[in-house]
Amino acid sequence: MPTAHLHPLPAAPKLTRLGRSFAGAQVLKETLSIIFLGLPLIKEQPLILLSALPGVVLYFLHWQLVLGRVGRLFAAAVWGFTLLDELWGLFLFQELDSPTQAQIRMLHWSYFLGLGIILLALGELGWRWQSRRVKVRRNVHHQAMLAARQRQ
Repeated sequence: MPTAHLHPLPAAPKLTRLGRSFAGAQVLKETLSIIFLGLPLIKEQPLILLSALPGVVLYFLHWQLVLGRVGRLFAAAVWGFTLLDELWGLFLFQELDSPTQAQIRMLHWSYFLGLGIILLALGELGWRWQSRRVKVRRNVHHQAMLAARQRQ
């Protein structure tokens, strides 16, 4: 009768140092955007604050990514929502009555830098996911070969 070997479930893979660095860059970019772009706009049009609430939640979630407390799947979801939030913010900013030239310049720097960070972070997560998949497949093949040799 074959015996079943109980193996503990593998832990969810955590973010790499590079992934945490991307999150840190995003937090820095968001902090500067809040100070130099968001606060002046909120003074002019306080209702903009309501549209910024999802971004504030994402800001705190990015801090969780920086601290490395979450797994890669959660990080991918956060980055996906961040991408949507960046695009939503760009759309909302275009609806403002009369942004100044400085605000437009800051907005472009903020959003294009943000989009770059997001795409790099998602690319890094995808690359890690793919390399882990290949490693697991290789390990399964290796285990099957060992089991076949033991049976002979």
